[in-house]
Amino acid sequence: MKRRKKERQSPLKKNLVSAIVLNWNGKDVTSRCVDSLLKQTYQSLEIIVVDNGSEDGSLAMIRKKYGENIRVIENGKNLGFAGGCNVGILASRGEYVALINSDATVEKNWLEEMVKGIQLDENYGMAAGKIYFSNDKGLIENTGHVVYRDGLGRGRGRLERDQGQYDYDSTTFCPNGCAALYRRKLMDEIGMFDASFFAYADDIDVGFRGRLLGYECVYIPTAIAYHKLSASFGMLSPFKIFLLERNRLWVTIKCFPLGHLLMVPFYTILRYGVHIYGVLNHMGPASRYASKISFGSLLWIACKVYLSTLLHLPHLLMERFKIRRKTKTSVRDFEFWMKRYGLTVEEVALHEISY
Repeated sequence: MKRRKKERQSPLKKNLVSAIVLNWNGKDVTSRCVDSLLKQTYQSLEIIVVDNGSEDGSLAMIRKKYGENIRVIENGKNLGFAGGCNVGILASRGEYVALINSDATVEKNWLEEMVKGIQLDENYGMAAGKIYFSNDKGLIENTGHVVYRDGLGRGRGRLERDQGQYDYDSTTFCPNGCAALYRRKLMDEIGMFDASFFAYADDIDVGFRGRLLGYECVYIPTAIAYHKLSASFGMLSPFKIFLLERNRLWVTIKCFPLGHLLMVPFYTILRYGVHIYGVLNHMGPASRYASKISFGSLLWIACKVYLSTLLHLPHLLMERFKIRRKTKTSVRDFEFWMKRYGLTVEEVALHEISY
């Protein structure tokens, strides 16, 4: 893949950024998120709150508290993360699109640092910062996503105590959707998020599609955010497990080169085997699942994953055809990503879950 020459921008170009916050029954968290955006040092900003059919009074609270300082879009029903974000993106006007989870907050210079980073190179279509757990601001939640060879993603540096090990400018595979910046050009070219994902791995899907078009993701360690993990679905929700496992499979069908796609079952079986080892030795997420969810329930979730995939296969194959037709990178580039931004089976199966 041909690399584009870096062009350092000085001074910072104050292009309009559209910050999109998706609200779903977020009365206890959304206002803190919006407050942190209103304090940004980067002033060329529009804030759009997209409400996914909340029933907790949060929409009325948001309208009353912020008035004309923000835009509010009411969907009337829950379109999921992907569908809700698409509504906000379509309504936005910025050259850049920032996605911030309602259960996340950002430092006052977060957006300025993200824009500075993405402007370093026209090839940067995505930007990721450093995200901490909100209840422990020295514990890393992620510094962008890395991926396993069966499509499952995990936050880089997850659950590591911050000792400066990620305090350097670099690239990562793609940003975590809870606090990310994208060029509108990238969104226009890839067609935004796949709404059929509903939630989880949709940011991995966008990352793959962006990279297949030749874009990269810059990592900016000075762009700090804090995330309250799994405020919507909970840490051990069966629905969440279903979405994570189904959507990682969908990513591979849509985006993986044929040779890598054919190897996905092997890597998944290997991962399941290491999960079983983790259960027996009280290690990793599968061990925690086993203490809360029966083996029969996990087996039923797996059955639903593959049934749902079969039912959606025509859509997935049509999307694959569209993606492959636009692809500007090679199989060699794909293998480079897997090596540079890849996870070992031990990392993905014996460490904590991705989201």
